[in-house]
Amino acid sequence: MKVIWSDEAIWMLVTLEGTLAQRYSPDKAARIVEELVRRVDRLEAHPHLGRVVPEYGQWQLRELIDRWNRVLYRLGPDAIEVVTIVPTRMPLDERDDRDE
Repeated sequence: MKVIWSDEAIWMLVTLEGTLAQRYSPDKAARIVEELVRRVDRLEAHPHLGRVVPEYGQWQLRELIDRWNRVLYRLGPDAIEVVTIVPTRMPLDERDDRDE
């Protein structure tokens, strides 16, 4: 199954790399982001790799979690859409409030 990144997910990935570059170094930031993308690429062969997002409880909306980020993705009939990336410390309801 093909992995497709939403505009928001791409924006969050770029933002994440910029934040990490300021905190660490551009090289380390690039390595961290590359590893995150590699993990997401594994979904092509294993779409159910992540768990169901507990806040929503819908089997199609799943997430990959690492120490710092939650990568939310949606299973579709023909593709996997990476919806967004959020820091693990930020509950999704805070993110929703921010968008209003």
